[in-house]
Amino acid sequence: MLAVYTYSNDIYSLAWGVVLSRVIGLSRTSKTDNPNSLTLSFLYKPFLLGLGKQICDIMKRILLFLVGAVMALSMFAQKLTSVRSFEYLDYVTPHPYDVRKATLGGESLTISYNPNTGYGIKFRYIFRNINISVKFITSGNGKYIYTGTDSSGNKTVVATKRKLSDFLDNVGQTQSESFERDKEIEIAIYGIGDLSIYPLKNTPERRKEKEERSIKIKERNRLQDKLNELYSYWQSTKASVQDSLRNSFKKEFFEKKGAGRYSWDSETNFAVRYMACIDSNKVVKILKINDVKVAENIEYLDEFNRNEYKYQAKNNNGAKLINGKMFLTDRFSPNLIVCTLTREIVLKKGKVLYTRWGSGKVSQKAEKVIEANIALLKKGRYLIEIQELDGELISVVAQKYSNISNKKEIVLYSIYE
Repeated sequence: MLAVYTYSNDIYSLAWGVVLSRVIGLSRTSKTDNPNSLTLSFLYKPFLLGLGKQICDIMKRILLFLVGAVMALSMFAQKLTSVRSFEYLDYVTPHPYDVRKATLGGESLTISYNPNTGYGIKFRYIFRNINISVKFITSGNGKYIYTGTDSSGNKTVVATKRKLSDFLDNVGQTQSESFERDKEIEIAIYGIGDLSIYPLKNTPERRKEKEERSIKIKERNRLQDKLNELYSYWQSTKASVQDSLRNSFKKEFFEKKGAGRYSWDSETNFAVRYMACIDSNKVVKILKINDVKVAENIEYLDEFNRNEYKYQAKNNNGAKLINGKMFLTDRFSPNLIVCTLTREIVLKKGKVLYTRWGSGKVSQKAEKVIEANIALLKKGRYLIEIQELDGELISVVAQKYSNISNKKEIVLYSIYE
């Protein structure tokens, strides 16, 4: 501004100096011809000098006004365009387990600038959202240093080999197989760790790849959401399914007289392993119990076997989504244990003279069976064994005390016969 003012002052002084010297020169030239010329010279000279000075001041003020207006407009225009931002479609970063290898970040990277807040760097790394704001501090050793904080207020330092402002103009790497060190952005977040990222230059091919990858990610997320929905439903209905299985085991035990087709052991009460399918309508199908296939649902099991390794989604509990259906394997303990209770009685002439119960409570049905069949027992002392499953009577067997090793059992009731 000072240079412009000095330059304009010199120009206008020179111009008016030439004009005034010309006028004064003319007056001096006419001095010998006209005796009144000297008088005219003294009259016009102060007037002309004052007029020239006024004109010069006016012109300088006009020039200063124009220069100021231009600069103001320029600053205003710069202020409108000074907030900038550029989004890279992807970036590369050192592999977590081998820092010499480059791996795609798989997410966009945004670098922005605001004259009030400085530079912003925003991207997603693995499962963490990184959002930092930094300002330029110093440069040295071939690097530019910026400091600031992340979105959580942690102190952050950024180092680059080229100005961060350069990254606002799509200057990323052209390939993703190796590192171009001049494109490196080093980020150190106190309390979290260090990370280096390398923006990838946006190209039509990369944009197409990004769109295709985005479509795949959306579809993958949709399938994962479907799996989560079905699994959540399964969690809410699993208890009732297991109760249903338990009741079916109990019913089958009595119908089959202690024999079961699903290899369930009523004595050891081992946990039962089963496989289930929940279709898109949230209908639960049991496909296998232990190693036995459920015949009425064999088509679902065949579908799983054909596509076991072609699943659409999977969770940490082993549930797989195949053709919109969820398949999983689970286990539970039905808590169906055959309990044996004892009762000791002494009979004489068909009447009970003495009775003593062992541990546990006998069902009313067992009591009635004993009372109804007491006539089958003769005089003597007997040990009566009662077996029950979940409160349901299985058998009542009487055994007479005797010194003979071969003691005869008298069956008062049994589902096995």
